[in-house]
Amino acid sequence: MENIMEVQHLKKYFPVKGGFVSHTLGYVQAVDDISFTIKKGRVLGLVGESGCGKSTVGRTILGLTPATEGKILFEGEDIAGAKGEKQHEIRRKMQIVFQDPYSSLDPRMTVYDLISEGMVAQKMVDGRADLEEKVNELMLKCGLFPEQANRYPHQFSGGQRQRISIARALATRPEFVVCDEAVSALDVSIQAQIINLLKDMQEEMGLTYLFISHDLSIVRFISDDVAVMYLGQIVEMGTKAQIFDHPAHPYTQALLSAAPAFTKKEKREKKRILLEGDLPTPYNPPKGCRFAGRCPYAKPECQEVQELTELEDGHMVMCRRAQEEARRKGERI
Repeated sequence: MENIMEVQHLKKYFPVKGGFVSHTLGYVQAVDDISFTIKKGRVLGLVGESGCGKSTVGRTILGLTPATEGKILFEGEDIAGAKGEKQHEIRRKMQIVFQDPYSSLDPRMTVYDLISEGMVAQKMVDGRADLEEKVNELMLKCGLFPEQANRYPHQFSGGQRQRISIARALATRPEFVVCDEAVSALDVSIQAQIINLLKDMQEEMGLTYLFISHDLSIVRFISDDVAVMYLGQIVEMGTKAQIFDHPAHPYTQALLSAAPAFTKKEKREKKRILLEGDLPTPYNPPKGCRFAGRCPYAKPECQEVQELTELEDGHMVMCRRAQEEARRKGERI
């Protein structure tokens, strides 16, 4: 299975201005040297606490905010910094579903205009009749009714608005979709409906998703692979089974321990890991492992530069302790 998306050493720094002449005092390292791949037709779940840089990754990949450094390869071609006709072509193949359907939809546009705008811009229709047919077909697929096409976003509920957002994103028949906290603003019952809609559309259209979320239960359901972010870096990455059943990084273990247990057995077996220490700032992050100040297993060598390393079971982890334990297990075998 080929890779549809390859991100290599991606960095996104935001300048911090100050002083009388507003000069640059430093940089907020929102995303700092991350690399990952997404295979065609699969879902990569990107998880981590608020402020770790998840949404910035998604926006940078799509070109909504320019990358500071690094390569973004889409179907083998570097699209970082693409402009003009090339950017227009990429817009058709790559789309995004934003977190808040209340602010991501233009309140002055009807549902028909919102969904048809991309088709018209990309010249994907042959006349008015063809446009209406395609809009109505897409609305039905996304759980909306064609008679609602002339209504405005404020006339819909939150779940219906997110369905409109999904229909708008799928209007250009993209190959890759970023779901940026696509269900976090919705009620739990509506979340299940939207997740099932995304899964159905993936199967029908052969979509690939980058699914950004802080809800581990949803990520576990929809994802094939999972990457865990902490303070602008990916600290662990692997298949869904590797991350959820055998987490190697102390931060991943703490993150999973904070997720709610749904059965009595889980409640008995789950051990809550409480982290101590202060969360470092992305403006001046520590050298070496950024989690070392809160890690119960930290050693002096953790202050050195660390990189993602592949363990024996194939998943990647940025933690010397996890790497040493994996080597010891290999020696015993």
